[in-house]
Amino acid sequence: MKSANKAVTEYLGQKSVRLAAWLVASLGISIVFFRQFWASLPVMLTPQWIFGEHNAAPWGILGLCLIWLWLKRRQIASEMEMRFRPAFALLGLVMAISAVLISPSEHFMVFSVLLASTGVYAILMGKGIRLPLVLLGIYGFVVAFPRFVEQHIEIPYAMTAIKPLLGILNLFGYQYDSQVQWLRFTAASGEPVSVAITAACAGPTTMAVFLAIFALMMLDMPLPPQKAAYLLAFGVVGTWVQSIIRLVFLLVVGYQWGRDALFTAHSWSIYILFPLWYLLFVYVYFRQAEPSRGSPTGLKRIQAVEA
Repeated sequence: MKSANKAVTEYLGQKSVRLAAWLVASLGISIVFFRQFWASLPVMLTPQWIFGEHNAAPWGILGLCLIWLWLKRRQIASEMEMRFRPAFALLGLVMAISAVLISPSEHFMVFSVLLASTGVYAILMGKGIRLPLVLLGIYGFVVAFPRFVEQHIEIPYAMTAIKPLLGILNLFGYQYDSQVQWLRFTAASGEPVSVAITAACAGPTTMAVFLAIFALMMLDMPLPPQKAAYLLAFGVVGTWVQSIIRLVFLLVVGYQWGRDALFTAHSWSIYILFPLWYLLFVYVYFRQAEPSRGSPTGLKRIQAVEA
């Protein structure tokens, strides 16, 4: 009995040592290679920067991922390995090097630091990296998807919102002049208003947030494949429709009260409409998940298949 207790104590001690080594190595790498991150962090955490620059989505998803990590801490601890695994060590090294080479733009600073830290974790903990890596991928998608849309499919993505928007304006008899992404009209006060409807207006950020939260829900409360596919399609369409409704609302505000009112509504409307839509989606999701409450969670299901 004493030998068993001694073995458990030694094992926990090894975990503590490795976690301390991970923390020290991660901080060291971030201080050496990511000085801009530490210099910018106080500003990036201010409400003015988060909401003024529309960075609430990445911070929000990162917060959800950290909460999820905390809730699954026992499961993560059980997967930590105390032996060297060359494959995971190589993966971790590639991740750490990639983090240093990523563009140092403000959008990817936090992701770069987390990527390097997760790489060190892979080197020290072996297959214990699986869940942290999945969550890092979810957060990285929310950061990268809007940038990808803006840089590579700006006009096509914008047109997915512009075409239905113009159809709705025509249906309700609003007068306007359109040229590709530009929309010009006269407000009720006689003020001429010109707005550019970019890809960002079409909601790539809200779409990324929806997909990220859907992935987290599937990890925690998985659905059968057919139900998951139907709900994913419903959610994607609903998120797109929510973006169209927001644009219609903004332009109606612009018609009635002018350009300043339009841009004021632009700054806060997304924080009301998307949460309301997602509450509806969550309700539908939970109703569909009720028969499956006895089924294993996403990661347990993976482990069952492996066994």
